Amino acid sequence: MTPADLPIQPLAPATERPPLRILILMSRTGGGHLASARALEAEFRRQRPDVAVTIVDMLSDHLSFPFNQLPRTYDGLVSRFPRLWSAMWHGSARSRFGDHSSAIIRRLSHRHLARLISETAPDLVVSVHPLVNDLFVPVLAKVRPQTRYVTVVTDLGGIHPSWLHPKNSAVYLPTEQAVAGALARGLPRDRLHIHGLPVRAEFSQAPAERSAARTSFGLDPERPVALVVGGGGGIGPIEAIVSELGTSLAAAGSDAQIVAVTAKNETLKRRIEALPARVPITALGYVDRMSDLMQASDILITKAGPGTIAEASIRALPMAIYGFIPGQEAANVDHVVKAGAGLFEPAPARLAARVATLLGPGRLELAAMAGAAKALGREQATHAIVASILANQDA
Repeated sequence: MTPADLPIQPLAPATERPPLRILILMSRTGGGHLASARALEAEFRRQRPDVAVTIVDMLSDHLSFPFNQLPRTYDGLVSRFPRLWSAMWHGSARSRFGDHSSAIIRRLSHRHLARLISETAPDLVVSVHPLVNDLFVPVLAKVRPQTRYVTVVTDLGGIHPSWLHPKNSAVYLPTEQAVAGALARGLPRDRLHIHGLPVRAEFSQAPAERSAARTSFGLDPERPVALVVGGGGGIGPIEAIVSELGTSLAAAGSDAQIVAVTAKNETLKRRIEALPARVPITALGYVDRMSDLMQASDILITKAGPGTIAEASIRALPMAIYGFIPGQEAANVDHVVKAGAGLFEPAPARLAARVATLLGPGRLELAAMAGAAKALGREQATHAIVASILANQDA
């Protein structure tokens, strides 16, 4: 029998690649970490549709009592006792006290963390919160040592040392300043990547035309827009700023309009709607089209949250910053002001006066700020971060 006479054997089916299991660690201390986690999750699914992604609030849901209660005190601590929070942040950055505290919490929470690892069986762990690293990495090394651990830093300027665990396979940093800080802490350069801050997918897309964006929110398409936002819960002196801004714009004879985002704070929304209508004021609750709203605006009045700054930069939106969380957000103010992309003024009346000037006779300065903001923007940051993570995972 010749080879030609042999029966044709069907090809064995190709072995399907098992889905990549990714565990993203965050905590709801502020809104930015969850937003970054969700942005990364969406991009992982876009670049590799068969991926299996799990996002967990590690601090609240996987630590032992009473440590799992600590994240709930965060908002109250930073708003009511900012000096205490600042001392804690800076003190932990300079001393080994944080390391000892982490060791105690990790030892008492080991069973919960080990169960999380066993149940999710991740091939890759991605941290977007600085406080999870010291707690999780040693447990992962014991339970599932083959799993890669990477950190995506979601602070812009002030990088706390807890972001920079030496066992990280890779650290994704937003700025050159952050890279310099990581090198000073002894991390090897080949593990450090600089792509920017992860932002929502809508910011990587071309924006709508400005007047159309204004119309979609019920705004006058011909009037300039001053956009006022607070923290995730509408936190900050929003009402005072809107009131003072209305007064300043009216006194200047400005044709500008004000939009205030109050998130889920319905009481604040009603109070703003009840303010004297010196200029047109629109109060919005939760907004899921922030890219379009920023595109509709001429200036953003905000606290120094890193995600908000990164998104405003992509939309070339000048920023007037009224506050920051001591410690981690202080350097974000410098990031904006030193670049010429905005200003810092904590007093509502003075802030309102400066914004009114920028929307009137200071239009050239406002345009220069917009150009500086655009230079800071990295609209493809999320795509680049995920592409790099996946490439290194497959290498």
